[in-house]
Amino acid sequence: MNAPQPEMPGGPPWSSGGDGTAARLRTAVLRLAHGLRAPAERHDLTPSRLTALGVLSTHEPLRVGDLARGMGISMPTASRLVDILVAAGYVDRRPDPHDQRACLLALTPAGTAVLDSVRRESLQDLTAHIAALPEDQLDVLAAAVPLLDSLARQLAPGDLPTPELATRPTNRPRPRAGGDGPR
Repeated sequence: MNAPQPEMPGGPPWSSGGDGTAARLRTAVLRLAHGLRAPAERHDLTPSRLTALGVLSTHEPLRVGDLARGMGISMPTASRLVDILVAAGYVDRRPDPHDQRACLLALTPAGTAVLDSVRRESLQDLTAHIAALPEDQLDVLAAAVPLLDSLARQLAPGDLPTPELATRPTNRPRPRAGGDGPR
């Protein structure tokens, strides 16, 4: 059984100044994200699959390790995710011209099409809801977007790779002749 957490002066530790702003914002963002996922779910894309397609759309070609770092996930998880996306026909593996042991990942035309469709449907849904807001709420929302964008960038799980990172040769030591690898 968990011991009760002591109350902090000014409110619980997850609140902002005791007024619950952080908790309310978290709840609102999660609800919004859930609602915006509906088009992806219609295409059988989980949040991880959608994120991988999105990262690849702006940073391709990438190595699996770069995709993993960009998404803040482990290499084995990224490898399984890539296998699923390749099997679905959304991602293509091709040899890395700088390292024949590695491969580069890129969206296929089907991957680009499904990502564009999900983005378009999500944007249409969100636009319709925003258009229904009263004028004064539209102004408040428009003023809040840069702040929300800044918070999102601060809380991002990983550093997205730069496009040139994917085509750079690795600095890994090569195995020695005779099968003895680096120790």
